Amino acid sequence: MSWIGPAGKKALKYGPQAQLLWKHAAKPATTAAQQAIASFASRRTALNHADTVIEGALLNVFHEGREHWVVFSKGSPVAVYPPLVGGQGVGQLAALIEHVDLSKKMTPDQVRARLAEQSKRQQVINVAARLKGQARRRREGFD
Repeated sequence: MSWIGPAGKKALKYGPQAQLLWKHAAKPATTAAQQAIASFASRRTALNHADTVIEGALLNVFHEGREHWVVFSKGSPVAVYPPLVGGQGVGQLAALIEHVDLSKKMTPDQVRARLAEQSKRQQVINVAARLKGQARRRREGFD
């Protein structure tokens, strides 16, 4: 049995709805995906920068609704990723961290350990959900 027939029927039935959805949701979805990718890239760049400076540390800061990673060297701010609008002057960096709890600074190794722990936790959650689904299907007689 071919999959073409059922796929064609679904395309005829749901094609207009899919076209409308694509027309109205494509741009916001693309923008959100690009922002998420940029956030990951900024964190990676900040980690690499903090690895190269003396006594490097990182601090996660929110400014104007966006996540920024401030890189410190010997306790003073050096750079911010993604860059602030209007450049990265010393005054702008100082203003960015003025009301922030500086005790939350982390070394690059601490950040990587935290990310690895979150990844392990997510893997455990995924395995538990998969086992729960398998048990449910067995109870219902599908496995």
